[in-house]
Amino acid sequence: MAILAIATGFLRDTVFKTINAILRAWDLDQDYFLPPFISFLQNLEYQTLVNLKWLLTLFFSLVYLSLSIIIVKTLFKGNKYLRITAFTYLGVFVVSAGFIVSGYVFKNSSEKMYEFARYLMGMAQSPIILMILIPTFKLMEKEIDKTTNT
Repeated sequence: MAILAIATGFLRDTVFKTINAILRAWDLDQDYFLPPFISFLQNLEYQTLVNLKWLLTLFFSLVYLSLSIIIVKTLFKGNKYLRITAFTYLGVFVVSAGFIVSGYVFKNSSEKMYEFARYLMGMAQSPIILMILIPTFKLMEKEIDKTTNT
């Protein structure tokens, strides 16, 4: 599972960096040559690529949520850890959406709000949340064991 999470991260990173490079090249009116396996991206329109990034953000976040649930279910007994995992991801989504919405409402801060939202969604598209939750759950189990043994 760890290898799958790491491989997914590399795939996500490659796809997003490629899309960003294409968009940057178009902004600067430059050519950008893609590897053959993703050359189809160059045929898409600018706004389509921007929209694709939003869709891929959601997709990779859901992939990491699924991986996290599978890993947590494998490592820990009880549904409370699954609920905490799901609510953590939901919280990241909601807070990120809040930043985006506030950026639309308060136009003068939209760039900063987008940066915060992007940072949070970057966490949801990586194993970072899982890397925080697993030690937290281990500590929770230790504390539960201490209180039940005394």
